[in-house]
Amino acid sequence: MESSFAQFRKIDAHSHIGFFGPPFNVNFNGDMLMAQMAEYNIEKTILCPAAAHLNAELLETFRKLPQAVIPLFWVNANLGQPAYEELEHYLRDFHFAGVKMQPLFDAFTADSPMVDPIMEIARQYAKPVFIHCGHPPFSLPWQIGLLAERHPDVPIVMIHMGHGHGVYIDASITMARKFDNLMLEVSGMPMGCQIKNAYETVGSERVMFGIDSPFHHPSVEIQRVMSCGLNDSQLEDVFYNNARKFMKLS
Repeated sequence: MESSFAQFRKIDAHSHIGFFGPPFNVNFNGDMLMAQMAEYNIEKTILCPAAAHLNAELLETFRKLPQAVIPLFWVNANLGQPAYEELEHYLRDFHFAGVKMQPLFDAFTADSPMVDPIMEIARQYAKPVFIHCGHPPFSLPWQIGLLAERHPDVPIVMIHMGHGHGVYIDASITMARKFDNLMLEVSGMPMGCQIKNAYETVGSERVMFGIDSPFHHPSVEIQRVMSCGLNDSQLEDVFYNNARKFMKLS
């Protein structure tokens, strides 16, 4: 009998492959990914490496699991021109589907001028940019909003839509209302009511389910969405339809 967690088709809009050391000490590999996708009815996973220097590990996983994985290149803006060139190489030659930035881990502000060349490369290749959102002083919603304002032609996903802080969650929704190129991804965001609020006030096509493996468990992330107050048709948008349209999947 199918579990309630597998009730809806899903696209996981944000997870990682690889090992994260202290303070996390968690690992996630290709076999674990495929087992998770099968158990929870996940058709595609938008996947990131475990750090900016581990994109080759993600490439290896992508080559092994091309039907399951949608790869994002993790770029560290602090590394400057070499990082910009490597990003373009992966988008052009390895057909990565988009860009991931983690301003908190890599210690740069989301609206830093160093980010502008990354956004320009994303624009040239018509790729979305996924940005970790919700931790001061590097990844605040207002900073991502300023970046979205400077680059209106680049689709941006606010990963975690403010994460665990109620003020940042509210600000993520406010920024997404203000800038049409901002999408909201909900992994690790604890307030289910704000998923419904975002769906109704930001837009029914602009909220996406994610897990953030290996940090969060699928059952927790799925249940938060299922209990947020949306009806089944609306839940299908969050779990599947919105990511499919955003990533232009057939």
